[in-house]
Amino acid sequence: MENKIKRNIDFIEELINKYEFFKNFERSLEKIKENPDIYKINDLLRIICSIFEEKINELSLKLKEQEEKLSAIKEEFNLEEYEKIKQQKEEIEKQLNDQIKEYENKYQDLLDRYQKLSAAYREIKTEYENYIQRTEKNFEKLKRESKERIISNLIPVIDSFEISLSSMKNSNDIENIIKGVELIYAQLVEVLKNEGLEIIKSTQGDKFDPSIHEAIEVEETSEEEKDSVIIKEYRPAYRLLDKILRPASVKVYRVVKNSEVENNG
Repeated sequence: MENKIKRNIDFIEELINKYEFFKNFERSLEKIKENPDIYKINDLLRIICSIFEEKINELSLKLKEQEEKLSAIKEEFNLEEYEKIKQQKEEIEKQLNDQIKEYENKYQDLLDRYQKLSAAYREIKTEYENYIQRTEKNFEKLKRESKERIISNLIPVIDSFEISLSSMKNSNDIENIIKGVELIYAQLVEVLKNEGLEIIKSTQGDKFDPSIHEAIEVEETSEEEKDSVIIKEYRPAYRLLDKILRPASVKVYRVVKNSEVENNG
């Protein structure tokens, strides 16, 4: 495909260099050279084809005009003058015919290239659409399988809750109830950890990190070394793989300079 794209770029460049009426496409071709794109080349070939058609039609009209012009002046000149004009007309016709033939040959070559590139474009488009469809189906399948796996792993946790709730109704032993809830909590956390969840706990003295912490309470201090140090964690942060699902809610120190204290006073 890369060789085909290069050949078409070279061919378009040859046309631009040869025919003045294609000079406006120099800038477009330079952009395509910087970033070769089959779709843009295909569009440019299509436009150049249409311009060639227009030029061929223009030359055909000129030929017709020469015929009409010769017929109109035939009665106004003597035979010698008429033959001279006729000869000039034939020379012009030859030039026009040669030019038309040249344009038609280039146009046919151009049309062949455009049709082949269009076919390649359609093939790539079809393959891409099929790839998208396959990808979407695979994604849906993976999503369904992921849900099934997570729910299957959570079912034993639900079972444990049901057993624990049943035990609570028939027991007044608070210590055993607490232990049962703790076991269920650990079971639930284990399921979530296996799915990539990480619980990030912060302790007193840790440095505040805006990527995982959210300061919901601030305590002012004059000690520089305490600036942005965590005093207390209200709830931990949760990270799934490389994304923070929820930052930790914390209380932090903020240094207040003497000048601020004086101004507040």
